[in-house]
Amino acid sequence: MTAIFLREEDVRQLVNMSDAVKVTEQAFRHLAEGAAFNQTRGRLRTNDVMLHALAGVDRTANQLGWKMYTTTRTAARFLVGIYNGTSGTLEALIEADYLGQLRTGAASGVATKYLSRNDSETLGLIGTGLQSRTQAWAIAEVCHLKQIFIYGRNAARRTAFAKQLAEDLSLEVIACESADQAVEQADVIVTATTSQTPVFDGKRLKAGTHINAVGSNFLKKTELDLETLKKADIIACDSRDQCRLEAGDFVEALSKGILSWDNVAELSEVVTGQVSRDTDEQITLFKSVGLGLQDVALGSLIVERGKDRKIGIDLPF
Repeated sequence: MTAIFLREEDVRQLVNMSDAVKVTEQAFRHLAEGAAFNQTRGRLRTNDVMLHALAGVDRTANQLGWKMYTTTRTAARFLVGIYNGTSGTLEALIEADYLGQLRTGAASGVATKYLSRNDSETLGLIGTGLQSRTQAWAIAEVCHLKQIFIYGRNAARRTAFAKQLAEDLSLEVIACESADQAVEQADVIVTATTSQTPVFDGKRLKAGTHINAVGSNFLKKTELDLETLKKADIIACDSRDQCRLEAGDFVEALSKGILSWDNVAELSEVVTGQVSRDTDEQITLFKSVGLGLQDVALGSLIVERGKDRKIGIDLPF
């Protein structure tokens, strides 16, 4: 069968956040069962452009593929390739900016489903970019949210973002004057920034809070302070192997003996019940750097639906 090319607008037609959360949870279950595998991200660069490459395979779902993307100071371009798990033929190439936003949000959604308190109803969102929007969508999929408190450094942008989110989710969204103001009122917190320094004061965390830290995947960047890591009773990540290479949030805590890799669970262990919240007072933390397996899982669903609905451009091979 001819391979197809799916554009960003096709992806938006074919899947939503609910789909992304479901396939992401399934992929992490298969990872726990030893039926799925993830290739850690590799990076190469010229003077002006960095190339990033990830890959994953899910034997249960018979899926395999990769994501590659380039970044410059002003732009990023994403592409996912999906292959037939039996013949090895290329099934599709997918423009993957929106796909990436969905799958990153979905991982936080899955982590929040299992690690947050059952009565969580307020979200504190630090960052007002594209990733922040889909993070909020994902948390709304798994929690009965009543209010969202957002903070970003640009006042006009956070006001506009609050209005947009309120329309997206039909919820009260409040633009805060500081990150700490958002944190103090939140049952669930998401940090989705490009900051190289901590974005809130861990002393402001209340008992029972769950935190998703998704902004940093470079060792020189961190969104979390030492106090947050000290207070966290459960710390999980998407992949210990990949976080060893990319989780800047953990670097100082590891060097000072506040954190040990032996005490960092993986999301695959969380979704299969090997690690869980024991009390409503515990503070829990999920560190996400993003896995190729997530791109393959969601990309495969996009390809399946695209072919069923005859959406996409036939490729000449």
